[in-house]
Amino acid sequence: MIIENELTFSHINNHETIASWSIKIVISLSTLILIGFVIEYHRLDICLYAINNSIEDFRVAITYERIFFVLVEIIICAVHPMPRAFPGHSNTLSVDTSSDDSTITSHPLSYASVDVALGLPMFLRLYLLWRFIMFHSHLFRDTSSRSVGYLNRVSIDYFFLIKTYLEQWPIVCLTVFCIIVFLVGSWSLRACSYSSTNEHLTMQNTMWLFVITFTTVGYGDFTPSTYCGRSK
Repeated sequence: MIIENELTFSHINNHETIASWSIKIVISLSTLILIGFVIEYHRLDICLYAINNSIEDFRVAITYERIFFVLVEIIICAVHPMPRAFPGHSNTLSVDTSSDDSTITSHPLSYASVDVALGLPMFLRLYLLWRFIMFHSHLFRDTSSRSVGYLNRVSIDYFFLIKTYLEQWPIVCLTVFCIIVFLVGSWSLRACSYSSTNEHLTMQNTMWLFVITFTTVGYGDFTPSTYCGRSK
């Protein structure tokens, strides 16, 4: 998604190239596969819950709350920049004969590219990274630890692992979290400031702007140019 948007940023007329269109096709196919894995994960989770609680019919374990969370997760994984019409030569090689008399149209502050608006929510998929960490954690995979937790009515889930890791490695966990937030926030600010008619901020400038804004210094040498950028 980041590569596809950067290709769009570097294209002068804001039209899709064959490379960006191909990347969108790959993103769409991988999104369908991801949704299939999410559905299969929840199906196995429901079956496992039914086995652990001696429920013969797994459909009894399907509650409205579980259905709601499954739908929310599918929606989060489904949002992505979708490919539009195949980019032809007319999009990339067309020349406007009256370009000398043309005027640059300015976008309103509320302007946001469609690819950016659909691409930024893809960062919500980072929750899958924590699920991967949880399933590969020694606490989650250790049978004795889970048995002790079950006897003491302590669920070894996301929140338990967060507390455990923060207690064992507080500096490492906070450093990794801050770096991820810094990089995601900086690129999101760069993407939100993009306009096809104006020069937008570079990654270095958005990183600087993110730091001085986060630390409430605010020198004023760089400012967001859109409402989307100001909301970051």
